[in-house]
Amino acid sequence: MEYMIEPIGAQFSKKAVTALAQQFTSRAGQGYRLHSVFHVSQPGCLGLGQGTTTYLAVYVKGESPSR
Repeated sequence: MEYMIEPIGAQFSKKAVTALAQQFTSRAGQGYRLHSVFHVSQPGCLGLGQGTTTYLAVYVKGESPSR
């Protein structure tokens, strides 16, 4: 199995949601299946300043595990 993780942002306008759907469709066309989405906090530069929160999408390609 092969995994791919990519940031998808944290704020979603109507236009951004449409773009996100197109991104998911594109990944599916490449043989990836959306596995999960989770949020992460990233500290500011050198641990100083304001950190950011974003969401990461995890995709899986290859055999799916038996259930």
